[in-house]
Amino acid sequence: MIPKSQLISLSEVPGMGPRRIRALLRKFPELEDITNLSKSDMMQVEGISGDLAAKTKGIDLDIGNRAMDKTASMGAKYFTYWDSDYPEHLKTIYDAPVGIFVMGDIPQLPCMGIVGTRQPSPYGKKMVKILTLDLIKAGFCIVSGFARGIDTWAHKTVHKYNGSTIAVFGNGLDICYPGENRKLWELLLENGAFISEFIPGTKPDAVNFPKRNRIISGLSKGVLVIEAGKKSGAIITALNALNQNREVFALPGQTDSSKSIGTNRLIQQGARLVTNVDDILSEFQLQSPPKQVELLPKLSIEEKLIWERLSQNPIHIDELCIQLKKDTPEVLSTLLMLELKNIVQQHPGKLFTKSI
Repeated sequence: MIPKSQLISLSEVPGMGPRRIRALLRKFPELEDITNLSKSDMMQVEGISGDLAAKTKGIDLDIGNRAMDKTASMGAKYFTYWDSDYPEHLKTIYDAPVGIFVMGDIPQLPCMGIVGTRQPSPYGKKMVKILTLDLIKAGFCIVSGFARGIDTWAHKTVHKYNGSTIAVFGNGLDICYPGENRKLWELLLENGAFISEFIPGTKPDAVNFPKRNRIISGLSKGVLVIEAGKKSGAIITALNALNQNREVFALPGQTDSSKSIGTNRLIQQGARLVTNVDDILSEFQLQSPPKQVELLPKLSIEEKLIWERLSQNPIHIDELCIQLKKDTPEVLSTLLMLELKNIVQQHPGKLFTKSI
């Protein structure tokens, strides 16, 4: 097998692509140095023309060497299609990358892709949070593309509730795109991974995103589309999923909303209509998660003490203070923080309950 650095350089040859590279390495399984192949050797492989063979003979090996050095300096890794660490589910697609750059640890869980518009409506934001949380409870790792909008809301929800996620980039892993997601970029590595097939330094060019989208669907058992226009990256991801024999799910929306044209059309064309997580789980013959399962945001010691005293039955602030042996202002301040985290609800008469 050729060195990983040479595999990276080979991947950068215009027109080569993952299928031709795999065909080349199948033809010459004992190959240890790409420069040992002649132009005529390469042309024995179906799909490799004389021009492409000539380009490959002029391969720049420094590209791969620099990429491997940069990858190591970032604390990242490069997994090839033939490595045991390469995701098995991704291997099953016909144009699987011959190698992926990875930061963090790839969760060993079944994956569900969530994609959608970059400008979601309040309805879209609400539903992506609800469905993402329920999928986490059901044991899924959430895969998305780190883009603005639905992708970002899905990743944020995963982090808030300590779930697992994979963010697939359309650029090098040394570039945070979009820039406003820098803080999220740092947080997500706590419980997930970043994946890209693009070498470090690759900028987020528009032609990269369709390639990224096939990886999102390739990693996943299914793809859920939450709001999408008639022509969008989310629709491309859904079409990739269909071509890869993955399940496609879509959230219905208002018929007069431009943000729902794509999802409504997907449903017309056979995508599974989703109103709640059961519509997804039933497709995989899974049951809804137990209602008592709680996925909480990170809580301070004081917040945990109060949370453990609450239930679905309302309790008065005075009774709570007596149980905790704390002053009312202190308890109210902590309850406010729990309300802001959307896990506690206040009712008339200074009564409080859990909200999840």
